[in-house]
Amino acid sequence: MIREALAGGADFCATFSLSGKSEHWVQFVDGTVNAAYPLAEEPSALIVRMENALLESWEPHQYLTVKLSLADARSISNWIAQYFEEVLGAFGDYSLDASVEQL
Repeated sequence: MIREALAGGADFCATFSLSGKSEHWVQFVDGTVNAAYPLAEEPSALIVRMENALLESWEPHQYLTVKLSLADARSISNWIAQYFEEVLGAFGDYSLDASVEQL
């Protein structure tokens, strides 16, 4: 899905959500990740720890938006997987619902 979104450029959005938990979602568009952010604390330390991202905006218990400094699909996918695990509580062998759409 990330490869497809990258190939489509700024006009394509890849959306991922935990199967059965649509409130736990991540979107990728043109180097930017917009994601559910269920926590109250300011996410700067989290973003520094996860690396390769610059926090653009966030709202507690709502969302965060980061600009990734990654360009290849594998690295972007790994960053998103880490976010699902560390922030959205995905553990073990979880499954995702995914789609790519033209904006």
